Formats: sequence, structure tokens, C-alpha cells
Amino acid sequence: MTSAYQFLRPFAFLAVKGPTLDLFRWTLPLATTVAVCAVYAWLPIKLELVGDKSASDYLIPFFSSLPGFFIAALAAVVAFAGGDLDKAVPGVKVSITVNGDTADNEISLRVFLSYLFAYLTMVSFLGFFFCVGGSLLAGNAVAVMNAVSEPETAARATWWLKCSFLAGMTFFASSIVFCTVQGLYFLAERVHQKLL
Repeated sequence: MTSAYQFLRPFAFLAVKGPTLDLFRWTLPLATTVAVCAVYAWLPIKLELVGDKSASDYLIPFFSSLPGFFIAALAAVVAFAGGDLDKAVPGVKVSITVNGDTADNEISLRVFLSYLFAYLTMVSFLGFFFCVGGSLLAGNAVAVMNAVSEPETAARATWWLKCSFLAGMTFFASSIVFCTVQGLYFLAERVHQKLL
């Protein structure tokens, strides 16, 4: 088992195939991101994205508080004994490669929830570092653009940089919200239903 494999395992949730998984992983977060960026572009008074009382200032505590909850949920899923947690979830599969052969295999509810909460933990970390890094580097990025290009080009590049930063923050935050909703469904209702 390589180090790269170990580092990438929290993203195994992205390889899980199921009927509504892409809706929660990609479609809803991307739609939310596009909507937020469109609203931002049309606002007459732009929101502050970095600095005191800015969007990143509000999102950093959001991202930093979540990993503990997701790790606790992951520990609970791993520690729950038996029951339907160890039965395969119908329609939910993941590709597994053994000795060069790849096949789609059903996974248990326990494995699905473990993948989900590991993924949510990593997205929380990434969102936190994205916001902190963007906040720390924003002033330098604008200064470099102003120094190396004409004022009009620098203003356009700064606007695109702000939109990209807003898109990143929105995508991470909405991914967490939508995937957490899915996790809550599986923990609050699906775990009590009889699996085939």
C-alpha cells in the first residue's frame, strides 16, 4: 500500500456509483456555485471576499468546526455492531481492481457511510485551507497583477480572481451541505429500513 493510496482513500466516495450520488456530489454544488457567482456579478455593491467581516471570514469557522463532527460520525459508524450496516446497499457500487481485473462490487452501508464521512472530513479541511490561503494571498495576488499588467487588464484579472475564489468557497461549502444532507438521510432513515 503506497502513501499516495493512503492519502487518496478519503476521496474514495467519489468513485462510488449510485442512483442519486452525482446529484449530491456534483450537480447541486455546481448549480449553487454558478448561481452564487451570477448573483455576485450582478450585485451593485460587491461583497467583501477577504478581510474582516468577509465571506471567507465567516466560512473559516464553518469549515474548521466540521472535521471533528465528521470524524465522530465516522467512528460511530465503524463502532456500531452488526445489523443492516453490514448488508450491501442495493444499487450502490464501487469499482475494485484485484490482480489487474476491475469489477463493480456492491458495498455495505457501513462502507458507504465510512467513505462519505471520510470524504466530508477532507472537503472540510480543503475548504478551510482554501479560505485561509486565499485570504492570506489575496493582497499579494492583486499587487502582482497591478505590477505586471495595464490597469484595465489588472482590474479584469482581479475580478476573475475574485469570482474564482468565491466559486471555490461556494463549491466546498455547498458540497459539504449537500453531502451531509445525504449522510443524514442514511443515518436518520435509511439505516432503519430493511436492506435487501
